[in-house]
Amino acid sequence: METNVLKVKLWGMDVGYLSWDKKANVAFFEYESSFLEQGYDIAPLTMSVTSPRSQKQMPWTGNIDKLYQGLQPMIADSLPDKWGNSLFKAWLRDNSIPAKKVTPLDHLSFIGSRAMGALEYEPAQKLGVDSAFSVDIQRLYEFARQVLNERESTILNKENSILWQDLIKISSSPGGKRPKAIVALNPDTGEVVSGQGLIPKGYEHFILKYDDNSIYPFAKLEYVYYRMALDAGIYMMPSELRIYGNITHFLTRRFDRSDNERIHIQTLAAMSPSCDSYENIFAVIRRLNLPYEDSRQQFLRMVFNVLARNVDDHSKNFSFCMTPDGAWRLSPAYDLTYSVDPAAPTYSNRHSLTVNGKNEDITRKDLEVVGQNNDIHDYKALIDSVNDAVNKFGEYAKELDVDAKLIESIKADCVPVGF
Repeated sequence: METNVLKVKLWGMDVGYLSWDKKANVAFFEYESSFLEQGYDIAPLTMSVTSPRSQKQMPWTGNIDKLYQGLQPMIADSLPDKWGNSLFKAWLRDNSIPAKKVTPLDHLSFIGSRAMGALEYEPAQKLGVDSAFSVDIQRLYEFARQVLNERESTILNKENSILWQDLIKISSSPGGKRPKAIVALNPDTGEVVSGQGLIPKGYEHFILKYDDNSIYPFAKLEYVYYRMALDAGIYMMPSELRIYGNITHFLTRRFDRSDNERIHIQTLAAMSPSCDSYENIFAVIRRLNLPYEDSRQQFLRMVFNVLARNVDDHSKNFSFCMTPDGAWRLSPAYDLTYSVDPAAPTYSNRHSLTVNGKNEDITRKDLEVVGQNNDIHDYKALIDSVNDAVNKFGEYAKELDVDAKLIESIKADCVPVGF
């Protein structure tokens, strides 16, 4: 493929140009002068449009850290994680494209207009017609499992070529480890179509997280955590469980879409690459001059992650949204679930972000220190409210027929009632 130059677009505007330096293995980005005049500060803390470098139209160099793959943090946000990367690698194999010749710009070209958030990339690799098409969730789910189980073999053939194209279109851009699909759901009829591009009237944008039909109920547990988070006062997009072919899947509304309008998103990893603590998130909120409610929300999320043992709280699991009027806000919470792996070494079950300098054995006092230092009103009462919500885990899990032993195991691992 070896794409050397890409145009970056936002809301129909040319944002700038991205080029790849093969020798340095790094990208260079330069803003388009007409975009600078619009005043949209789409990466305010890493390459602001108001900075002298941007105003002089000098190039911004990509970040060589592994997470960013030589791209600017704002651009790297458009790349998927484990699941999307698996599909891209499989697509390369099936098209006889050596992985060594592929650059991150090629991957962005492959994603094109299907990135999460509002950024688009041209020229884009054509993957067929972009109009919405009906989605057979059960067939695609089964095929997705086949893709994961046959990573080293060619999976494209006459029998499954249409399924393969559909899977690529709706599943290759989201982040995260677990298989998922971008779909649009008609809440009245239950019909599901692809969620890339424009969707029909009456449909809503969703991310569908496939369950893997194992003994571990990923979808049900995430839904239980969704209910607990709402009880704790945490703002999340509407979510639900749906059964296709006797398999329960978790669906959540997308916060980067409003009808057919795109909302610009930056994860914490893009907004503040050096962030390694919850205190850093509050600092970003202050630098963006966000309202107090966003600080309060972030405090609730920090407490919830600690008490409910969501240790997968890395910097890509927090985001900020910018609407077309240029205003930034903290995004709704997402990816809240029990994420401890009992079979893994202790160090792998530590929190990704620290609380009062600690990523394990975090106490109520640690949470209170963070609340006090960040001017959170009634922080003690907020901790109590989250604790009350987390203590409903057993009740909600039993309603979904989660295995009794698993319920007790998770309850024992979560922070006790007397916290």
